Amino acid sequence: MKTLKIATIATAITIALVALCGIATAELYPATARVISIDMDADTVTVETFTGFTYAFDGVEDWTEGDCCSLIMEDNGTDLVYDDAIIKAQYGGWSLVNWYEGE
Repeated sequence: MKTLKIATIATAITIALVALCGIATAELYPATARVISIDMDADTVTVETFTGFTYAFDGVEDWTEGDCCSLIMEDNGTDLVYDDAIIKAQYGGWSLVNWYEGE
């Protein structure tokens, strides 16, 4: 009975540590993007970073295409950029001149 209790406690501690380690490895980072489309019906703003990755967030409010958007991103604890998530989007206030070569 005592062995079962110890094994149960050890298992619970192991599961908690694994869960906490997964959360602890996620990191936040800043990104700058420009608004490339607004979907009023879905209340979604789609933005594109300078490296060409696109992300979307809810809340069209007064966003317009071409706006500069400052983002706080979470990497979800992976090396993949595709699963990163927007934590906060804020109007950047800058004019993104020459965002791409030729513009």
